[in-house]
Amino acid sequence: MPFHQVSVSGLPGISLRAGEIEVVVIPSLGLKIGNLRRARGREWLWHNPEIPYAPPLPGASYVETADSGGWDECFPTVGPSPVPGMPGEPMLPDHGELWSARWESAVYERDGAPALTGSVRGIRFPYEFTREISLDTRDPVIRFAYRLRHLGGEAFPWIWSSHPILNVQPGTTLELPGVAQVRVDAAHHRPDLEVDDVVLWPGGVGGRGDVFAFPERAASGWAVKVFADAGSQGRAIVTDPRRGERLEFRFSAGEVPQTGLWINCGGWAPSGREAYYNLALEPCIGAPDRLDRAAEWGLAQTLRPEEERSWSVEVWVLEQDE
Repeated sequence: MPFHQVSVSGLPGISLRAGEIEVVVIPSLGLKIGNLRRARGREWLWHNPEIPYAPPLPGASYVETADSGGWDECFPTVGPSPVPGMPGEPMLPDHGELWSARWESAVYERDGAPALTGSVRGIRFPYEFTREISLDTRDPVIRFAYRLRHLGGEAFPWIWSSHPILNVQPGTTLELPGVAQVRVDAAHHRPDLEVDDVVLWPGGVGGRGDVFAFPERAASGWAVKVFADAGSQGRAIVTDPRRGERLEFRFSAGEVPQTGLWINCGGWAPSGREAYYNLALEPCIGAPDRLDRAAEWGLAQTLRPEEERSWSVEVWVLEQDE
């Protein structure tokens, strides 16, 4: 069978395997993806050594209780946010509703490869959000297919972001083909950058040529959150030259028009914790992370009664010379 049940930190998980690729999904953690790797290859998803996997608590702070690593989905906001145009409404929760929601899911086989579909209904707004993960017996690719459906009632604003936290080390490189500039949403220990600055990519962040390379760890690190238009190519590439492996995100810029980058070079963690060293590479619809700020940038979306939206992202898990 191309899928089987496993235990992840004492929680039930589902391993999907095809060819050289394995993905492990944890249904009880908002359908979090806990592992993404090649057989005998490096683990691409970062795991937080200070926040173990635990059942989510609706209403709790994501960064304090659920920022355990892996890959989550964020909708209808990423940062906690008031609802644009709806004064008096309660704040939308940190990292949205999906990470703490109870999803319905099913796993099945298609053309000899595994697929897993999960769906969840909204709490604050009338929607159904569906994500399918499928593997391929021929190519080292993971396909993510998304569908958002309005269930009736009033139109509402939204943004969506994939939220994979990647395990990077000094020397790991990041490329955004076709991207020439990025816009700053947050900067920690970077006095040269301010919110809403538009800077060259990658030079304005600290890269050279067309490549950003993660620096050596230092006693005083830094972190930034920036957003790029997806550009004509809709690609983002992370390479680990030490292991000879790379991770390539591919998507249609017409469907997924932005890419968010949380580049944390030992510059941020919640109070009382050692600063993290990781990368969130986030194909997204709407920017920046807070829905109200996305409305200010003119990039918030609106879902109207009976409307459906669909989009997809591919993640290729490759050896460096492939």
